[in-house]
Amino acid sequence: MAAATLPIIDLDLFRQDPSSQAAKEECFKAADALITYGALVVKDSRVTEEDNGSFLDVLEDYFALPEEELKKDERPEYGYQVGVTLENTEKPKCKSDDVCLKIIEKLEASERPLDILAHGADPKCRFFWKMTETPPYKTAFPSLNMPNVVPEHFKDVWAPT
Repeated sequence: MAAATLPIIDLDLFRQDPSSQAAKEECFKAADALITYGALVVKDSRVTEEDNGSFLDVLEDYFALPEEELKKDERPEYGYQVGVTLENTEKPKCKSDDVCLKIIEKLEASERPLDILAHGADPKCRFFWKMTETPPYKTAFPSLNMPNVVPEHFKDVWAPT
């Protein structure tokens, strides 16, 4: 069986004219990629090959740090919505939520997750970087007020976005 190739989403189409037919098609392509693969490749003409290489090098160095160093960047108080989430931290909600399981039962077979009950905790380690701006008003939602995490070991190279 051949390996699947992730779709490439051209961000420039959206940046040029978000309401164009080409931009809308690219949005549908992105949504379909996330539904099918849970991932996609973004093409952005503002990013050079050198920038991309530097970014990947920093991430590889970051994830090679010992677990005790990575743990310093965890923010469970924000639901792990910024900073690092270590392996086997997140667990599928529906596996232990009767209401969620009943909703899945009602879905057409083609719309259901493949095997929700067999999955344990998520085995990947990931890093979240919030891409939104702080709202210009007071909010009681901690997820809107949380600061991004800049890893101590990379504070000189972890450029703000």
